[in-house]
Amino acid sequence: MMQMALANPGLVSLAAGFVDQGSLPVEAARRAIEGVLSESVEGRRALQYGTTIGDLQLRTHLIEQLERNEHVPAGTFRESVARTVVTTGSQQLLYLIAEALLDPGDIVLVESPTYFVFLGVLETRGARAIGVETDEGGLKLDALEATLQELKAQGMLHRVKLLYTITEHSNPTGISLAEERRKPLVELIARWSGEQKILILEDAAYRGLTYSDAEAPSVWRHDPEGETVILARTFSKTFSPGFKTGYGVLPPALLETVLRLKGNHDFGSGHFAQQVLDRVLADGTYERHLAELIGLYRRKRDVMLAALDEHFAGFDGAVTWTRPKGGLFLWFTVPEGLDTGPDGPFFARCLEEGVIYVPGALAFAESPGPVPRNHARLCFGVPSESELVEGARRLAAAYAGCLETVA
Repeated sequence: MMQMALANPGLVSLAAGFVDQGSLPVEAARRAIEGVLSESVEGRRALQYGTTIGDLQLRTHLIEQLERNEHVPAGTFRESVARTVVTTGSQQLLYLIAEALLDPGDIVLVESPTYFVFLGVLETRGARAIGVETDEGGLKLDALEATLQELKAQGMLHRVKLLYTITEHSNPTGISLAEERRKPLVELIARWSGEQKILILEDAAYRGLTYSDAEAPSVWRHDPEGETVILARTFSKTFSPGFKTGYGVLPPALLETVLRLKGNHDFGSGHFAQQVLDRVLADGTYERHLAELIGLYRRKRDVMLAALDEHFAGFDGAVTWTRPKGGLFLWFTVPEGLDTGPDGPFFARCLEEGVIYVPGALAFAESPGPVPRNHARLCFGVPSESELVEGARRLAAAYAGCLETVA
């Protein structure tokens, strides 16, 4: 799909989950890089190898930032510094967790729909992903418990190793996990963990990109002992994907295994990028940039929603979409029977009209099935405001064309 967009400059791509090109912090990065290199001793230190776990000063600043984000007194999470690992983006952390925990045939519970790239990670491990129903409040806890009960009845509960959840402005739906479900989720998983420990992997890649209201405490916050929830964060969406830096806060029992695996991968993430990020965190540059991003993406979200409202007004509510309060994505749904898959009529019509999206079927685990084929993920991160308006118009034209074909 990315190749299609590159090969056809006139194509409006609502597919790529990239950040706005104009938002990339060139000047902020330049100042931080110059600061790192302005003194020879510190400059050479930054250009040298680092440690597998990551720079101690950066990890300390990450936890201090986490305390501010969670609105707790300074020092509340101090002990978490020792189990915070800097990774090559959060994607590496997702892979390391899968490698550390999963054997072929193990089960991972995921939201339905979920981040489709993580489904690929599970496939490489030979693990089985099972989808759990979601609604406007995110993961449904009653559906999760029913799934666990069914697996127990099948004698498969011992194979459940992990629950994966994207708690803020999910990729692909834009939906966040409701605040009132967060603590009960930790309690539910703890209750179902018997001889085989079940962990929660909280992917918070879009935390911070909230356009209104205060963010709810993270799921990780509701695990004070630090034994159940793995927190995954990244700077790719909130600062720059080019630095390719994220981090995880791990349960103590998992730390040694992940560090050993990470050492085999890369001996530690890029030390220079860590020094640059440490500077932008310490001097307030990061928070100022994030505030600008929130304003930018809020406007683009509003433009996208208004354009969809306008161009689909004549279809009597047959086509729907989520209205995210943050992040970069919304979830687009057409009536059942109209296939939005890459081989379906809607995708073909959209290409004819000059617009592209991610087929929603990619974001569903094959179990329990059947996989719905009437959804699409739309991203408003990359296109300009005028392209978003035009993209919505082209989507509506493609939908109208499909109706004409059926008629």
